Amino acid sequence: MAFVIGWRDPSEVAAGEPGRSSPNQVTGTSAPSLEPLSVWVRPTTTDPAQYAIAFGRTIWTYDSTVHTYAQWQAAVSSFADSMEAPDSAVVARSMLPYDSQWEELKAHGARATVRDVTARTTPVLEALARDPRAPEGWHGFVVSGTQLSVVDGASTETERQLTVSVVCRPQCSFWSASNELPQ
Repeated sequence: MAFVIGWRDPSEVAAGEPGRSSPNQVTGTSAPSLEPLSVWVRPTTTDPAQYAIAFGRTIWTYDSTVHTYAQWQAAVSSFADSMEAPDSAVVARSMLPYDSQWEELKAHGARATVRDVTARTTPVLEALARDPRAPEGWHGFVVSGTQLSVVDGASTETERQLTVSVVCRPQCSFWSASNELPQ
């Protein structure tokens, strides 16, 4: 049996999905209030690379047998700062699967962890950081890691990458992310 998860790109987020709730609303079914996974806790740091790595860990780690989709969305949203970037929580959540995909994951007892998460910059991201139009304290990284998933008891490993930008003034917060990688 093959099981494929589709991830959204920013244009899909901007266009919305028919039948979905408001883009500013966290969706999902409610369940007992459980503690978040330890990797879901937003760090308090002035280190932009560590903040970007923590975001990657949060979006690539889940356990559908313990937590709800709404809890995962809330954890991802907590990385954003609406004062810094008003739509950043919506963009942060766009890195997660759709709620219907979560229901499939849940039906199959899916869970995932991630290892070897790194953050590196590129010449393109360095140039963007120097651009006078960039917000003060802006940093961009390509975050990579190996996701270990278990679906219906079968384990797989998948290499994950995304581009994440954070703003640190001095504490860091999420600015934006994309599944597109800079050249």
